[in-house]
Amino acid sequence: MLKKELELEEKVNLLEKEVHLLGDDSEKMRLDLEEAADSLRLEIESVKMVLKDLVPDFEDKFRDIRNTVLREIDPQWIAKNEPES
Repeated sequence: MLKKELELEEKVNLLEKEVHLLGDDSEKMRLDLEEAADSLRLEIESVKMVLKDLVPDFEDKFRDIRNTVLREIDPQWIAKNEPES
């Protein structure tokens, strides 16, 4: 009986380690995604600043086009139809 208890305890310890490693991996993935999203936000703001200088009434045009896109385009469709790089 003692041998079986030791085997079960070892299995539980291994499972705890695996869960801990999975948690670490998911936290790293979350941080990587957060960093990528922040980088993308900065890129978008840079493009918008340039366009504000180049396009008359950019903010009004952008708002109108954005509203149309949000209403009419499915983002999943875009992702599925993007050319592979």
